Amino acid sequence: MKTEDTIIIAKEFAEDPGAREIADGDNSAEKFYNTLLLPKFKRAIAEDYSILIDLDGVFGYPSSFVSGSFGKLSLEYGSDKVLSHLKFKSDRRPIRIDKIVFEIKNPASQKFQ
Repeated sequence: MKTEDTIIIAKEFAEDPGAREIADGDNSAEKFYNTLLLPKFKRAIAEDYSILIDLDGVFGYPSSFVSGSFGKLSLEYGSDKVLSHLKFKSDRRPIRIDKIVFEIKNPASQKFQ
């Protein structure tokens, strides 16, 4: 599967990802999910390609952000489908990839309201 799209979170969304819900403050997982991740993911499924998610350039990823975006996507579409359409890159902190992949494979590890 070819990679035909990229999301550079620091440039396209925020250098300081926030909490889970919009009501919790700026740069929430809910906003990222609804405005960037989900629309691009749906297109990747429809056109059968993968998206490269660049995780570098941010101050950090709160667990609520990870579960509220990537975990939610996994709950809705299944981990196999999510991992077949999303690829991750982090030159500075590869452990970020492990954290996100773990959440995708185990989305029930965080509770949604």
